[in-house]
Amino acid sequence: MESAAWALRTLSGTALVPYVAVLFMVLVLCWDYPLFVPYFLACRALGRSPYGRSDGARALPLLVVIPSLLRQRDELTSMMSTVESVATNGYPGELVIIVTIDGTHDAPHLYDELLTWAGAQRWNDRTSLHVTGTPVRRSKPMAIDHAMGFMKSLVAQGRHGAFPPVYVSTDADADLAHSALELIVSRLQRRNRITGWPARVVSGALHVRGNTFWQGWRHFFTIAGQLNLQVAREYYVSNIARYNVRCVPMSGVPGAFYCTWSEIFLSIPLFMGYMRTLKTRHWLGWWFGVAPPKFSKTRALPVPELMAGDTDDTVTSYVASIARFAQGHFVFDPPRTPLHALWYVLRASFVDRPIQYEPRAKVFTSSPATVRALFKQRKRWNTSRIELTGRFWKSLGYHWQLGVPVIIVKTLIARSVIIGAIVYVWMPAFLLKSSLFTGVVLGYLCSVVSYGMLTGLSMIMNGELRYWRLAFALPASPLYVFLFNWLPGAVGATCDVLLFGNVTGFAPESTLIKGGSVRIALLSRLWRAFSLTVRSVVYGDVPLGRFWLGWGETSWTPSGFEGFTTKRRRRIVPPLTEWFRKPRAIPGFMPGLSDVEPTNDGSRHA
Repeated sequence: MESAAWALRTLSGTALVPYVAVLFMVLVLCWDYPLFVPYFLACRALGRSPYGRSDGARALPLLVVIPSLLRQRDELTSMMSTVESVATNGYPGELVIIVTIDGTHDAPHLYDELLTWAGAQRWNDRTSLHVTGTPVRRSKPMAIDHAMGFMKSLVAQGRHGAFPPVYVSTDADADLAHSALELIVSRLQRRNRITGWPARVVSGALHVRGNTFWQGWRHFFTIAGQLNLQVAREYYVSNIARYNVRCVPMSGVPGAFYCTWSEIFLSIPLFMGYMRTLKTRHWLGWWFGVAPPKFSKTRALPVPELMAGDTDDTVTSYVASIARFAQGHFVFDPPRTPLHALWYVLRASFVDRPIQYEPRAKVFTSSPATVRALFKQRKRWNTSRIELTGRFWKSLGYHWQLGVPVIIVKTLIARSVIIGAIVYVWMPAFLLKSSLFTGVVLGYLCSVVSYGMLTGLSMIMNGELRYWRLAFALPASPLYVFLFNWLPGAVGATCDVLLFGNVTGFAPESTLIKGGSVRIALLSRLWRAFSLTVRSVVYGDVPLGRFWLGWGETSWTPSGFEGFTTKRRRRIVPPLTEWFRKPRAIPGFMPGLSDVEPTNDGSRHA
């Protein structure tokens, strides 16, 4: 310890440059703090609201969908609490609540109990509660899609006059602060002063309930206590970024509580199907004045399964970012020319950002209290957009207002993995060769100062110094950021890009296969090619084709998603015992069929 203290006292200015640079980068990347803190303090001194106007907002009818698994009794109890917080939130307009269960047959006794409880609830004439669900698990987005179809049937039966114009999503383990619904819908209706467009998506403020993250000193010194406290500080600070004023526009919202226009949300399944019709030749022709296929005239079939994956709320944000407002409706057609695309990205970046934030609409939610569960959650959160970008890839070349921030985010993910490896591995070992311990201490102190500065500024800006106990999270915050931010992101990105795909179990493989999404998963593709090579040598029944390095299911290969959740996967090369019964080569097979794509039924087409 004495040698470390001596090393710190005798450090040269050059050695301190990287650490000072880290503090400077915190201010540069979080430049909304220097803007917001003086503004909020000035508004507070003048007795004015810093959140802008709220005039002209109407109490539009709402559809609140609460999707959930229902396997254990505590999930049922939490769900009832969420429904109660929504129904008694004080919303002055019509409120339709639909609880949709992903897999009602998994715990039928709990589902029956939920139905009985829901049938006995009465609040007021404006609020109605319905319970529905899919018989087997299909994923959270598919449960939501089922709820949307259920709402359409209620309208068709005359039980509701019309489909509510606003869609609200909240988790089944979340409780809303009073008036959160009214506040978030008011923000959704607020028109931009220049364009006159309303917001397309509005998120609420994510919080961990106070009695969860602080339960006394005995709880503080437990793993669950530390995780709850660290997550609470992380949520509180990250809410500032949701104001969406930084250089790179936001492209996602937290799924715990957000709202959008029903017209946008109902268009998502069809838009996912429409993207399948876009070809490279359409995009190339677009640059030379040829109009690309329009969404408004598409004959594609909806593909709701493409909403499923490791993140469903970001799918909503992506489509909402594409939407343009014209003549009272939202338009998803691609820009007519690249110049229009340039104009749209400049407008979205500097004038009218589609994703908005309502800090007063608070939602209190739980967080995983074990290391394994939290790591798994963060691995899904931190890397899900890699796969999601592949689903939207064909539209990003047209819709630059989405494509530019998405590509920047992917670049930042790659940079985070690389820079993290340097900071956590290389820098402590080589930057200060005289003392490894000194480098670690300096890095730790720099991180604590950075996180402490952001936490303090957040509390000052919000006027919520009552959350001062969040400062107790600071000593362990560098370790938390390493274990649950950088490490899950690095592991997930490596699995998704270089290995066999990031397996989270958030959606069953049957839904992923039906949706037809893919992963980069380079090692999986190389292993498929190697296995097909072996089979081709032994059996001689595999023609050459692009599917050798593909991901989808063919007559000779399973889908890359097969085995993700069931852990059962078909073999490309049969067991050795079957080699002696190998079939003959395909009659009439001609080499060089590199453009022949096998189908699921064994036939081939060009």
